Amino acid sequence: MKKIVTILTLFFITTALAIAKSSDDKEIIAKLGVQPQNTTNTDGTDENMNVGISAGAEFFKYFGNIFAFGAGALIDLPRNFKDKNLEGSLSCIPLYVGAKIRTPLSGLDDTYAFLSGRVGYSMPMTKGFLDSATGGLYWAAGLGVNINCIIIEAVYARHNFNYAFNSVNRDANYSTITLYVGFNFE
Repeated sequence: MKKIVTILTLFFITTALAIAKSSDDKEIIAKLGVQPQNTTNTDGTDENMNVGISAGAEFFKYFGNIFAFGAGALIDLPRNFKDKNLEGSLSCIPLYVGAKIRTPLSGLDDTYAFLSGRVGYSMPMTKGFLDSATGGLYWAAGLGVNINCIIIEAVYARHNFNYAFNSVNRDANYSTITLYVGFNFE
């Protein structure tokens, strides 16, 4: 519970800093992504998941012309295992704070490349294959480009969680590679 409170506190502090008045730009981004690579690791065994869909929103505030801080939330819609012998589905909802570094060029209003990083808390939702699951650390790194308010981004993310199976608690993780397309409402 302390981890959840700490992560949510950081989320709200960063959001407040990002919204603070300044003459620098802000980004409000809505995005939709496809996840061609999804892997869950339970008991040291990697299991591939079917292709998934992810959607979310972010707010970033640039300080100077290069660095930005912000916050966001995503939902990875439920997906099943590729192995037909494994039943059930997995979905995650991460809440995170993030940072971006964009190319230091003049006239950044229209087109620029960026690197991004995120850290937060991911809440897993399972159906059919685990007794219960509780959330854990979420982190991600990505790179992308903003072309006239259209965002194209590739992100690697890892969701850590704990689960109970046959009354035994264990650690697990869920990794994704997501290709996002979004719109920047700056």
